[in-house]
Amino acid sequence: MCWFQAYLRQNAARGKPVAMNAHLRRQEGVPPVSTTAALLLVAHGSSRFADAAEVLHRHAAALRTEGTFSQVEVGLLNGAPSVAESLARIDAGDVRVVPFFMEAGYFTREAIPRALGSDPRIRLCPPVGTHDGMAGLIERQALAACETMGVASRETAVLVAGHGSASAPGRTLALHEHGARVGWTTLFARVESACLEEAPFVAEALRGLRHHPVVIIGFFAGGGGHVRDDLPALVTAEQAARGQDGFAVRFNGSVTDDPAMLQIIQDQAAV
Repeated sequence: MCWFQAYLRQNAARGKPVAMNAHLRRQEGVPPVSTTAALLLVAHGSSRFADAAEVLHRHAAALRTEGTFSQVEVGLLNGAPSVAESLARIDAGDVRVVPFFMEAGYFTREAIPRALGSDPRIRLCPPVGTHDGMAGLIERQALAACETMGVASRETAVLVAGHGSASAPGRTLALHEHGARVGWTTLFARVESACLEEAPFVAEALRGLRHHPVVIIGFFAGGGGHVRDDLPALVTAEQAARGQDGFAVRFNGSVTDDPAMLQIIQDQAAV
């Protein structure tokens, strides 16, 4: 049983209507990928942190073990191996390229196609962050964080924190759509989503949640500066503002750390 189906059974056992939890299902009507197809995972990478794509490499290794694809490679827009280098290593005639990005935007529409060139073997697939099942991962991680903190989920607020865009704000973001889906479950006191580089901003959202313990789930694809520096600094500042007697704020890492990302990747490769 895949984790999507397990989630549906759990919600049905809680008496929750299954129709509300479409965000917990795998995408339906998507045929499995042929095992003769190769997979190229493309990520942003980082000029500051050589290990920013460590999680992606871990997922790639697990996918190789599963044997769903004839070959699995990782290519980075910033760093090594480059997209061109990884693509050149693939022998298969069918190459599924899955962007390890959270939103459909500049990188998935321009930067990645430019890096790939005109190779006729390529099938460019949707980015992982737009998969409906991401909301289920957010919910699962938030519930686990509540248990770790020793707080009831229905008394706890969840803040899904993403990148956003200072240069092109106001676009419809998967970040907000997933946050809304998690909110529909009514498992938490409040569920909000906010960005580091456009409104609504993370710092402002945290100030509005001071009557609750808060679990922050990062909506990021890599372990770059936002995850290592920016969000931890905001959490430290918010906890100081709440004082010793204030409710706790916990940054629970990024949603893409979850091993269930393997299913998300496979689904996107089949689209």
